[in-house]
Amino acid sequence: MFKRILIYSLCAIMLLALLTGCVDNPQEQESTAPEDEAETWISAELDPSFDLNGTEFTILGSNINDLGPEENSSDPLEDAVYRRNDALQKNLGVTLNLIQNPDYTSLSENIKMDVSAGAGEYGLAYHHMVDSATNLALGGNLYTLTDLDYVDFDQPWWDQDCKNGFMFGDSMFLICGDLLPSTMLVSATIIFNKNLFDERSWEYPYNDAREGTWTLDDMLELTKDQNKDLNGDGKINYTEDFYGLTGWSLDCDYNFYFGSGCTMFTFDDNHLPVYQANTDRLQEIYEKIYELIITQQAFHVKVVEYLNNTTLDAAPRDIFKQGRALFFAGYLGAAVNMRDMENDFGILPQPKYDEKQTEYLSFVNGSACVAIVPKSLGEQDLKVTGYMMEALASSSYYMVTDTLYDKVAKSKTARDPESAEMIDIIIRHKVFDFGYSHFFHTTLPCASIIQTALNAKNPSIVKEITKNEKLTIRELKKIYEAYGYDYD
Repeated sequence: MFKRILIYSLCAIMLLALLTGCVDNPQEQESTAPEDEAETWISAELDPSFDLNGTEFTILGSNINDLGPEENSSDPLEDAVYRRNDALQKNLGVTLNLIQNPDYTSLSENIKMDVSAGAGEYGLAYHHMVDSATNLALGGNLYTLTDLDYVDFDQPWWDQDCKNGFMFGDSMFLICGDLLPSTMLVSATIIFNKNLFDERSWEYPYNDAREGTWTLDDMLELTKDQNKDLNGDGKINYTEDFYGLTGWSLDCDYNFYFGSGCTMFTFDDNHLPVYQANTDRLQEIYEKIYELIITQQAFHVKVVEYLNNTTLDAAPRDIFKQGRALFFAGYLGAAVNMRDMENDFGILPQPKYDEKQTEYLSFVNGSACVAIVPKSLGEQDLKVTGYMMEALASSSYYMVTDTLYDKVAKSKTARDPESAEMIDIIIRHKVFDFGYSHFFHTTLPCASIIQTALNAKNPSIVKEITKNEKLTIRELKKIYEAYGYDYD
């Protein structure tokens, strides 16, 4: 039997009425939201006559921040999602059945078995981005979201760049948006130590970021010659010394690369991907990233180092927390984990390559969750799923996202309104890349050249891209076939 789930977080002014009201039939009862506030907690475009009363909607997901807890939580973000769930259930008359499975491999198997059996167990799932694309979507296990009723992907609660990361022709099997707070928290971010800026009499880069002039050249200038041998042993060591920049390979490498507009794919008039590696442009951008990380000797943890010491991925953040780095290049959620930092810090978007770049680009790590729909649902169940997705995303936009801003920007040490403004820039400029999402498992350059080149301290990426061109096109043809298209 198909199951269903709804979600909510009403503003404080509505909360008492929601908690004291009960729902028999949402079409017959008076709304628990005041008339002048009713359209501010959920999309006004959703058809109020759609009957969800008495249904159960099941969501399978890996992260509690997306699903919501079973009861009120002391964590403000979890509690906001809980209250969102509570209000949607009371106002729309659905029962939410939330199933958490933090292991993405077994979560994939759950979906595959559901599709194979035609069970229709899950109305919606929140799952690992790369695995969703390369395992589930290419394996024919997902329903194309562009065919769903009620979902309007042009609305601000859906990430607009998903089309460049996941859309193939007129089909899109993965989507991100405000219904996934955990994905917002893994968006690319630069964090800087405000106390160290004050010591140097430097102006915080907020105005540059606000005016669109915050670039890689600024990062290069601010981090130049900043490494210091604090213990006097003649070496720069991460356990005791000072760095201009710290970062971990699976985050900062890709953040700088895709944040500078790098990609090896364009799309034709039918939105089918075309492999088109502009090696001159890619090399030009790479050289600045190479200078920032390798030439200037940022503390940069490589994957091979992490495999030998699985605590090292946290070292860049910890160095920054200890006040031994000017900048940390990572993800937005890292700020939440810096509450015990003694120094104040500020939050910035990923820098542009140069001022000609039209927008900031906040790359989203491939382990982030996306929303997917198993290809096992009947026609009526799909209508409910479409309605619920728009309800979940829009109610999150109005009632959860502000709490996420507050949780990050108003933590113990980042209390400035500028950081909240920067978070809005970061979240509203999330970017996704087709090569990354669909090729990461292949380790081909279109997905991972930035990481492999920096780890090898290779000053050029051109040869690696060129020699793998035929393999990349061969893999692209397989993707075309999997999605049911002919490769011309």
